[in-house]
Amino acid sequence: MVIKGSCRSVATLNVMTQPSSRIEGLDGLRAVAVMTVLVSHIFIAAPGVLQYSVFRTFARGGFLGVNIFFVMSGFLITSRLLQDKETGGQINLRKFYAHRALRIFPAVTVFLAAHYFYAVKNDFPLSGTAANEFAMTKATFLQYANYAVYKNPMTQFIDNVSLWSLSIEGQFYIAVPIVVFVLFRKNRSNYLPVGIIVLSIGILAIQRGIVYNDLGWFATYIRTDTRIESLIIGMLGAVLMMKTNVVKPTFLRYASFPAVIVVVVIVLYGRADGSFMWFGGMTLFDFACLVIVLALAHQAFFASRILCWKPIAWVGVISYGLYIWQIPVFRIIQRHGEKLSNIERLVLAMSATFLLSALSWYLIERPAMRSQWGQRLAGTFRSKAQ
Repeated sequence: MVIKGSCRSVATLNVMTQPSSRIEGLDGLRAVAVMTVLVSHIFIAAPGVLQYSVFRTFARGGFLGVNIFFVMSGFLITSRLLQDKETGGQINLRKFYAHRALRIFPAVTVFLAAHYFYAVKNDFPLSGTAANEFAMTKATFLQYANYAVYKNPMTQFIDNVSLWSLSIEGQFYIAVPIVVFVLFRKNRSNYLPVGIIVLSIGILAIQRGIVYNDLGWFATYIRTDTRIESLIIGMLGAVLMMKTNVVKPTFLRYASFPAVIVVVVIVLYGRADGSFMWFGGMTLFDFACLVIVLALAHQAFFASRILCWKPIAWVGVISYGLYIWQIPVFRIIQRHGEKLSNIERLVLAMSATFLLSALSWYLIERPAMRSQWGQRLAGTFRSKAQ
């Protein structure tokens, strides 16, 4: 089979003057990330898959798909802020936060509303009450869902547990404009911010090991101070690419293949409850992901055509919906699919998750981002008469 990619050349892309440009292949990388997470959780709906080694492997290491999302988010958000600062002289906070809100909240609001009605009707997970549902809704919108899940990992939040990572990203979004403003004030060397960011990554890596020793793997897995390093590594990549001459396409072309090997090996052998991940393994994984992201940004990734293949890229486009809907769908099938065979559960789980995610994209997410009221909120709306 010949895979025809749709990647356009970005080798000569001036990201400083084209802030709206998309990096081809990142949707494909999003697809890899979200499918890694989905496969790691599919045993919830179809426990029989654990008889196969590939599913057991992903059940252990698939959580690292979230790290791929974190690194990409840190890179993209910082890139956009630096573009704004370069082209406009200052960061447009209204536009930045409006875009983030339009991207995140419409879909998750519909998701939480649907979950509320189902939970109340079916009295689940353990006590499906309006108060419990409101608690998770509040935690999601106020960006502390990771700590809500930490305190109640197996109670009322069991179906919405995946929302923890959205809060860590949200906390990063709140802080990063301030960080960019402070680090890149007028006439300051671009290498000083790089040094500060690298030092921060080192401190956070050490902090993560301390938390693991003191509180165990679950606290280390879900706390902001132990996971935000991934986003900051993505931030470092954006700064290196846009503010220095350190990143070279030739280096990325040769480094991207070893980076993929590192990513694959750590997914295959990494464990959330093992010490390797929290004593350097996750940092190594994140830097390998960053090399892949930078290689895509410079059209230097050896497998970019595969990531640009339209079916794979489409999965990346709907990846947000796939991520938030997967566990509730899998739990529902776990509860109500006792009479189904394992293969029927597997097919139903994946089909329902993809269907809901596609509906979320085409009916909620994309219309919200394109709407006139959304553009007005961001201060970017222009009528046809203008």
